[in-house]
Amino acid sequence: MRGKEEILEKSQIYEVGFHILPTVPEEKLQEVILKLEDSINKNGGTIISQEFPKIRALSYEIKRRVETKYSSFNKAYFGWIKFETPLTSIGKIEEEIKNNDNILRFIIVKTIRENTMHVFKPSMISRENNKEEITKVSKDAAVQEKVEVSEEEIDKSIEELLVN
Repeated sequence: MRGKEEILEKSQIYEVGFHILPTVPEEKLQEVILKLEDSINKNGGTIISQEFPKIRALSYEIKRRVETKYSSFNKAYFGWIKFETPLTSIGKIEEEIKNNDNILRFIIVKTIRENTMHVFKPSMISRENNKEEITKVSKDAAVQEKVEVSEEEIDKSIEELLVN
């Protein structure tokens, strides 16, 4: 039992996020992913979860040497793989990903096993919508009742509310 505990203590959960060159045809994406998965598995890693790459616009243009010349890319396929691997294997996995000609760029980060995806929950009413609602209510109220109220009446109403 002690040997198993040692292995668990010496392993870590990682996530690799990667951009695949947009020049890779969609039908060849699975091959690129399998190569990444093989790199993780053959170095003692276990895949926990992943997201298949989807084409996305990049925030800025990236230049990369492809074969004999530099090319600029403003879009790429983005995907990620979460995996557990022994601490001694992460360097080998990183080197294999770095040497993969189809990967534009990547990042490996330590993480936890649990799902940490943030789900966007919009507020009930955004500030702009809230202002519009108030304006609409105010206009509707003004159309329904055009009663002018003096300061004395307002003060009297406030005092009554405070007493009650």
